[in-house]
Parts: sequence; C-alpha cells; structure tokens
Amino acid sequence: MIVAGISLLVLVTLIIGLVVQYAFLIPRQALKFLGSLLLVISTLETMLLVWILVYVWRYDLSIWGLSFNDFWKAQLTPIYFLKEWLYTWFWNDLLNLIFVFLPAVVFLSVRTIFTTAIGIWFLKLSRKPS
Repeated sequence: MIVAGISLLVLVTLIIGLVVQYAFLIPRQALKFLGSLLLVISTLETMLLVWILVYVWRYDLSIWGLSFNDFWKAQLTPIYFLKEWLYTWFWNDLLNLIFVFLPAVVFLSVRTIFTTAIGIWFLKLSRKPS
C-alpha cells in the first residue's frame, strides 16, 4: 500500500509539473474546453461530496470511517460492477488506496479542490494573449 501511495504521489507530481511547464503549448481553445470540463467535473464531485456527507449524517456514520467501497456498496449498487471491472485492469494496491483505505470525504475533497484549481487556471491561461 505504501508503494502504491508513493507511486501515485510521484505520478501526480510528474503530470502536474509537465502541465505547468508546457501549458503554453496547449492551444487556447483546448485550454478553454479542458478548463470548462474540469469545472463541470468539480461541480459533479461537489454534488457527490454533499451526497456522501448527507449519507454519513443520516446513518450516523463516521466521516473518517466511510470509504468509497462502503459508499459504492450501499448507494451505488447498480454500477458497483464497474469498480470490480477496474480491479481486473489496474493495479489492485493503487485502487485499494483510493477506494478502500482513504476516507471518501477526504479523497473527494482533495480531488475537488485540485480539479477546480486546475480548471480555473486553464481558463485563465486561455484568456491570456499569445
């Protein structure tokens, strides 16, 4: 699990570094599209985060104890097969880190913050003159 966490951290740092270094090479229309797409995704993530918080509050669960795996089993049963399909294609330790180990609220909050920040940054870059 530690190796998966370190690998994920290195991969995310590398991707963010490359995007920051070479963002000026991305066409303005693509930046505008990606920025808008990321803001739409962050809106959906915010709605999912509110849904998780309501679920935790309603069933008297712990914010730190509810993982995505538990939430998927309880609330997203019709699409639970997608999670199991992911386990056949990706590194199981990495998926366990994301879906089982990390609390759903913490992971989704961090992800929403990064998605929103990168989306706003892309939109700002798309408005700058060449």
